[in-house]
Amino acid sequence: MTAMPFPPLRPLLAPLSLLVAAGCATGSDAPTNEGILAPSVVALSTYEAPIGTLVEVYGSNFVSPRVGTNVLFFEGTFDADDGSVHPVSAQFEARMSDPGTLRWDSFGPFRVPFGPTGNQIGIFYGTVQARVVDAEGNVTEGTDPLPIVLRVKPSIMVHELQPLSASCGGPVQRALGGASYRLRVEALGFEPANFTYTLAAPALPDFDPVTIRHVATGRFDSVGEHGDFVVPEVPGNALAYGAVLSIVATDAGGQLYGSAFAIAVHRPLEFFYNGNVIVGEVLAPAPVSACIPGGEAGRDAMYDESMSETRSRGYSLNWNESWLSSHTVSSSSSSTVGLSETNGVGFATTDGESFRWSLGSEVGGSGTIGLSDIVSIGISAKVTGMIGGETRRDVENSRDRETGLTESETTTDTASATETTGGMSGEVFRWDVSSTETVARGFGGRVLPGTYGVFYRQTLRLLRRGLLVAYNQCGAATVVGDLDFTDWTWSPDLALGEGCPPLPRSNLPEAECLVAPCLGE
Repeated sequence: MTAMPFPPLRPLLAPLSLLVAAGCATGSDAPTNEGILAPSVVALSTYEAPIGTLVEVYGSNFVSPRVGTNVLFFEGTFDADDGSVHPVSAQFEARMSDPGTLRWDSFGPFRVPFGPTGNQIGIFYGTVQARVVDAEGNVTEGTDPLPIVLRVKPSIMVHELQPLSASCGGPVQRALGGASYRLRVEALGFEPANFTYTLAAPALPDFDPVTIRHVATGRFDSVGEHGDFVVPEVPGNALAYGAVLSIVATDAGGQLYGSAFAIAVHRPLEFFYNGNVIVGEVLAPAPVSACIPGGEAGRDAMYDESMSETRSRGYSLNWNESWLSSHTVSSSSSSTVGLSETNGVGFATTDGESFRWSLGSEVGGSGTIGLSDIVSIGISAKVTGMIGGETRRDVENSRDRETGLTESETTTDTASATETTGGMSGEVFRWDVSSTETVARGFGGRVLPGTYGVFYRQTLRLLRRGLLVAYNQCGAATVVGDLDFTDWTWSPDLALGEGCPPLPRSNLPEAECLVAPCLGE
């Protein structure tokens, strides 16, 4: 473990021997809350750093997000450099890197985590303890707290990061591609001589970093007031990307002070799909063969089927009508952008599918936001050929199943578009494609002696559901619609019975409507 600094401002809360002993202890591994082991903290990656530094916490029994939330609890006092002393009892979420490492990424850059004002540097004397909070809010306390001394060094604090046309309550947590941003910072603990701001997007190889440098006029400084700090737009082949903002200041003696942080850049309107596939409808099993007798010794029955079946595939979008009416504007009336929402984003559309967006008095943005484009980015990896740039395509697939069933299919899609208006459910846009399945199957089974067999086939309607999310200028997300994609699949079965007719009862499940609308309704 690296040596810790012990500034001589106050006596330590614990002697060095106790600190080292606590740092080496692993604590009890006894299960506490529903099998969650008590987490422990044994060391930090650093004990002096400016805000904005990523601090790692080392220990054991940290959990992944699917299990719960890791929390760091600090208790003690904060001795600010201005001489004031403040009690500290605060907790912060931390992300698990691995079961023995947490990343505490809320150590700035938007405020000092200790002290009432959030803009004082100094030294924290006290303890840190890990806790785990599960989805139901149950808390698993960690092992004995670790005594620490943590110094907050001279730093650059970000007071403001938001679009020029917005008025957010604090720095935004998400940025919008194509928007102009203003950035306001404060120098803590030093007198700056100049500031250098850099905006980079490592995920965009064609984007050259933007760098702005100027002389400081005090400990507060800002950039972007003239529209010269523009976040690049999200490229057409991505849903979002990460941008990196860095601020470097130099004092009169040439000492450098810096802060850097990443921020996610989104479109104002995007599609979210988590890969879910649910069964929307189970159709009744249909017999596809005549009676097959087993005879006295039984027999192996092979059934080859070659037939065509046409089913409707499509995807439908349901808007929140009140949101759409509040945020859709025309070019001639773009001054109403946002309406009652101060930091809203206005959308201009002519066909209900392609949108331009605006953050100020004019509907702008280079190009359009096409629903087909953003949906295909989010779901095309999961659903082959769901949405494409062409209105007609041929897809050939073949796959082998462990049951011995071999299936090949050829699908020809022809797209058409219609528009309707729904009442409470909002405006509805629907695109339908007609798909003809030519299926050739070889399926075998054994018909027992003295019984009869009949082959059945059952059709399932599958549903993939995603959400349309809109972001306002402050980065707040709102679900404004949902999109359903319909697909079909088939299952074979060999049913056995003592007589035929009547037909033996299929082993396949009975017909059921799980997600409306269903056939026959």
